[in-house]
Amino acid sequence: MKRLLLILFLQWSMFNGQCLMAQDRYWAIGTAVPGGIQELTPFPNKQFKYTGRLIEGGTLRFCNKESTSASLVRFLKPTYEDAYAVTNPTPFTIATARDSLASFWTVPLTEDVYRITIDLNAKTLTGELFRPWNELFIVGGATECGWVTYTFLPFTRDEDEVCTWDWTGELKERPEFGEPRRFKFLGQNAWEPKALHPFSQDEDILGSTQLLTGGIGDNKWNVRQEGYYHIRVDVFRETVQAEYLGAAPSAGSPTAIDEVPNDKSSNGDWFDLSGRKVEHPVKGIYIKDGRKVIIK
Repeated sequence: MKRLLLILFLQWSMFNGQCLMAQDRYWAIGTAVPGGIQELTPFPNKQFKYTGRLIEGGTLRFCNKESTSASLVRFLKPTYEDAYAVTNPTPFTIATARDSLASFWTVPLTEDVYRITIDLNAKTLTGELFRPWNELFIVGGATECGWVTYTFLPFTRDEDEVCTWDWTGELKERPEFGEPRRFKFLGQNAWEPKALHPFSQDEDILGSTQLLTGGIGDNKWNVRQEGYYHIRVDVFRETVQAEYLGAAPSAGSPTAIDEVPNDKSSNGDWFDLSGRKVEHPVKGIYIKDGRKVIIK
C-alpha cells in the first residue's frame, strides 16, 4: 500500500511540474521589483525574460501567478541556497507555497540593466548586468556587402537609448553572393563573438519582433519583398522592428523617394530617418524638405 501511495505521489508531482512548464505567463515579484511585480516577456524558445531595474536588498521571487496567495501558485526555487540573480545557468526546481520562503533570489546591486532568462527546457535561470554593445552591423547575401568580412554595413546608435540601433538601406536578392536573399546582424565587424538571429530560418523581417542572441544554429532572415527598409534593433530587450519603405514609390506621393545621385549641395538641411541632422550625407536614405531622398 505504501509503495502504491508513493507511485501515485510521484505521478502527481510529475504532472504538477509539467503543468507549470506548460504555463505561458510568469511574474517577478518582490520588493526588489519596481512596483512590486512585473510580468516576464515570453520568447518562442520556451524562455521568459526580465529586463529592467532591480533594487539591492529587496526580495525577488519568480512564480506562475500574479499573487503569491493564489491557488496552485508555484515558485522557481534555486537549487543552491542564497543564489544570486546575476548568475551563470543555475538549476531551479518547482516549489509550492509551503516552500516559498526558500524560493528567493539575491539581488546584489541596484541597477537598471538586469536581464534575467528563465529557460523552461533546461530548468535554469541565468542573470546578467547587461553591457551596451559598441557596434551593430547587418550582413548577408541580400545586402550590398554580401558576406565579406570587415565590410559589414553599420547601424547607427540612438542618441537617447544606448542599446537601440537603426539601419536604413536596400535588401534584395543578389545572385553574386551565397544565400542571396538572407541576412543577419552582428555585434562587431567580424563573425564572432556577438550575433543576432531570428528564431526560425527564413523569417520575414517584417514579421519579426524578437531576436535570438547567439544560440545554436545559424538562422537568418529572408527578403520576401525587395526594396528599401528601416530596421530598428534593441539589443538589450532583444526586439526588432522593420518598416518597408518601398521599392520605387511614385514621385510626388507622401512617401515618395527621389533619387539624386550628385545633388547634395542644394538648399535645406538633411536629416536621417531618426530625425537627426546630417552635415555630410553619404549613400543612403535621408529626409530633405519633408521628403525621403536616396543618395546613390
